Amino acid sequence: MLLDLKLLTLAADTAMASLDNPRHRAIAANYRLHAMLEVSGRWEEIFTPQMTVERPFYRIASGEGVMDLDGTEAVQSFYKGLHATDTTVMILEHEHLIIDDNGFASEALYHTFMTGAAAQARGHADADPAGTYVEQRWVCMIWPYDDKGRMIGERVYPAPTATLVECPRADFLTIADARRVFDPLIAQAQAQLAGG
Repeated sequence: MLLDLKLLTLAADTAMASLDNPRHRAIAANYRLHAMLEVSGRWEEIFTPQMTVERPFYRIASGEGVMDLDGTEAVQSFYKGLHATDTTVMILEHEHLIIDDNGFASEALYHTFMTGAAAQARGHADADPAGTYVEQRWVCMIWPYDDKGRMIGERVYPAPTATLVECPRADFLTIADARRVFDPLIAQAQAQLAGG
């Protein structure tokens, strides 16, 4: 299993190349930068005043129910948890992205790289704790944005079932791999955002 990290931003890249509406392009650019920062373990940089509103709100569904995260501290705790379990590296495939003035909706097949221990913690009881895996799951998301093109929050609705595929260590992607690919692209995107 060999997946290209740059698939992560393919839908946003395609949207930015085809959209004429400046507000829609700004939303796509924000989403693209957010995704690269998250996957690279640089989640703290998502919470700049240029990217995210002062009080973001996330609603995330899972097999355990629905979790509401209200405010920066709650949302940042969620990202800290992802980082601590090394489950931030993901690739999106077959993403369908719809953007309007209020934000975007997305559907994609997520390939999330995780250790066997992390897979067990996510309910994959048969995973070898010493192994490396990719969890494949369809996810629908809705992200509202404000009139400045800043993310207000996320609504994330994953499919109730997922497939866990063993991943050879040679193909297993880490945060270091993500940073090698995305750090130069992040620097470009942040410079463009700062330039207005």
